[in-house]
Amino acid sequence: MAARKIVIVGAGAAGVFTAYRVQQMYGDQYDIVIMEASDRVGGNTSSSTVNYGGNAYNIDTGAQFFYKNPQPNYNFLLQQLGFEEPLPQGVVYSVPAGFTVWDKPSNARRFWMPSFVSGFGKYSLADWDRIVEFGLFLGYSAFLDGDGADDWGLSVEDWLGSMTLVSDDFKENVIKPFLYQFVSLPLPRIGEASAKYAITYLARNLSDPSPSNIAGLAGAPQPVFVTYQSTIGLDGILKRVLELSKATLQLSTPVQCIARQGSKPVVIAKTGAIVECSDVVLACDPHTAADMLTAGGTCDPQLIQVLLKMEYAPLPIMMQKDGACWMPGDQNYWEPINTLVDGTGVTFSAWFGPMRSTYDGGKQIPVFKSWGAPAVANCPQQWQMVPHNVMMPTTTFVGLRDQLQCWQGREGVFFAGGWTQWFDSQEAALNSATAVAEMLPGLRAALAVPRTITISPDQYRYNLVQWLAMIARYAPPSHQVKLATALENVAFNG
Repeated sequence: MAARKIVIVGAGAAGVFTAYRVQQMYGDQYDIVIMEASDRVGGNTSSSTVNYGGNAYNIDTGAQFFYKNPQPNYNFLLQQLGFEEPLPQGVVYSVPAGFTVWDKPSNARRFWMPSFVSGFGKYSLADWDRIVEFGLFLGYSAFLDGDGADDWGLSVEDWLGSMTLVSDDFKENVIKPFLYQFVSLPLPRIGEASAKYAITYLARNLSDPSPSNIAGLAGAPQPVFVTYQSTIGLDGILKRVLELSKATLQLSTPVQCIARQGSKPVVIAKTGAIVECSDVVLACDPHTAADMLTAGGTCDPQLIQVLLKMEYAPLPIMMQKDGACWMPGDQNYWEPINTLVDGTGVTFSAWFGPMRSTYDGGKQIPVFKSWGAPAVANCPQQWQMVPHNVMMPTTTFVGLRDQLQCWQGREGVFFAGGWTQWFDSQEAALNSATAVAEMLPGLRAALAVPRTITISPDQYRYNLVQWLAMIARYAPPSHQVKLATALENVAFNG
């Protein structure tokens, strides 16, 4: 019997993961073709190399961070690929990662979470007041994500309004800017975001409160949070996955339309190439998918409207080196993760210095990645501007995302990507690929692939207790009582 042909449009994470999952599940039952408009693999992922002190550093200029507990399937994939062996053989490592919310006009911190617990020794009483409120916020977050309800339609504005134990000042001046890194909506619009979307990734990361596998830091002070990185970048991981998928890759091949020939889809490239197939996976953004389907002329108009109404926007990323334009004004509060607030403008910056090895006797590399609303621009330290497109996860968007599910697989057309489920990440891209592969016809191989994260509300409560208890050991006596009260009011009563 001839193999079924599946065409995947887009060679980003979702497209590459889909090819891999199809090959894993069905082997030679499918002839897999990936058609990519650009001249490279990766989509919103990309990597570059910088050199300091004779050392070459791989820098993710696109998607970067990942965390083990919020991304169990992605982590399992890395284990299958052998990438989680101890360094130097492996490529995955973890580093402490604190964060700062900085007010630019006043040149002062609104909130500072140090990377190591030793940083709490520099806290003022005002800092401790804020950490108590942040603990309450995390409690609300853990319970929103772990309450068992699949309600993505609750807005950040309404959710914050229900928090009786957190001050309005903290909600507006700390929580909303802090959430920018998760939702990428302009600061005045963050209240429109789906609350569950905004906090679920953070809440699930609380399930790793005491990491112990930080590379090269044996005996170092205990970290508050950690983030995971890769020595080869997400770019390198995707290239290895692509090799294993055995897919035929066609770069610089933009698709003109998805048409039909009888009951089967036909993919027509702008080069004139015509590919008949049994199934097509649109692993691109919803607007591009809508354009291809519209040009084909045979798609349900309701589906087109659902795709077009999904708000997607360009979010250019500016890479900087040997200096930065959007970091806290006081370098004592620089962390791997930083949010700079300037009136109604907000900018997120990652500093690679603490996330890479040092050079020249202990120097941290001066490399930074920034994006913001309004878009970052005019920085003398700019070394590269990376185009990036992201979903705007409003409650309207997640409602449309739910509607999309009834079209999955209809007439052999599927959709994959971080925008189709959960939280836009490596995990969502991989899970969407798995979901598509599972819907395909064929004799499926048995795979030990965990599908969803399953942490009970009791586990969330335990993790929150452990995290706050760790912090309380460094708090003044008055704030130890306040932290205990926060636990009682939120963690135990929900």
